Amino acid sequence: MLKQLKYPALFLFAFFALALAKINAQDKITFIAPDRLLVTGDLYFVNDSLPYMILCHDLKSSRGEYKDLAHRFNKLGYNCIALDMRVGGTKNGVQNETVSMADAKHMATKPIDSEIDITGAINYAYGRSNKKVVLVGSGYSASLALYLGSTNPRIASVFAFSPADYFNGTLDTKTAFPKCTIPVFVASSVAEASAAKAYVSGIPSSKVTMFSPANGGAHGTDALLSTTETNHDYWLSILMYIRQVQH
Repeated sequence: MLKQLKYPALFLFAFFALALAKINAQDKITFIAPDRLLVTGDLYFVNDSLPYMILCHDLKSSRGEYKDLAHRFNKLGYNCIALDMRVGGTKNGVQNETVSMADAKHMATKPIDSEIDITGAINYAYGRSNKKVVLVGSGYSASLALYLGSTNPRIASVFAFSPADYFNGTLDTKTAFPKCTIPVFVASSVAEASAAKAYVSGIPSSKVTMFSPANGGAHGTDALLSTTETNHDYWLSILMYIRQVQH
């Protein structure tokens, strides 16, 4: 398990290139979840040769959580789909449309039910590219992403920001996590580091890269925003992790 990462000049250069990259255009898409709910997402498409990254938001949020982040993930080599899951609200001026659809159909809208939406997105992206996908989770969806990464063969890797046991044991992580065979990146604020470490303790340590900054940090994907003082440290750790898993 990696707890500290050093940043050579190559990665500093890569980070600043990432920060200056032009934002890709986005298109709103819809697809059908396994329980027939219509799910909305934003597609940030680069080209057909790249795999897909599924961007999953936190509670009370929407696909707008990734409005200022998706283009950076594009520059790491992924087409991106930012989801509206059936639990959420409005974020960065973007209303969660999947919540409205689920409410209109009187469908289950507990946090754990968002797993169905993520699975639908995985199937949709895999169908487009025939490549395994990467999951990014924020808060409660980080915990779901790690669970799915341990159980769904169409997932290549997971980025989990501030995971913890948000589901009070209703996810069977005790059975799933020891079977995890893919690399996972787990990031948190300093205050959340103990809870994150405890949550992923069942995943083989050889598969886990953990990161928290020397001080402070932020919850979920807020850690990656330019308004977070330590956001550079998080992004550089992501670059280091990607370099590890690609070699």
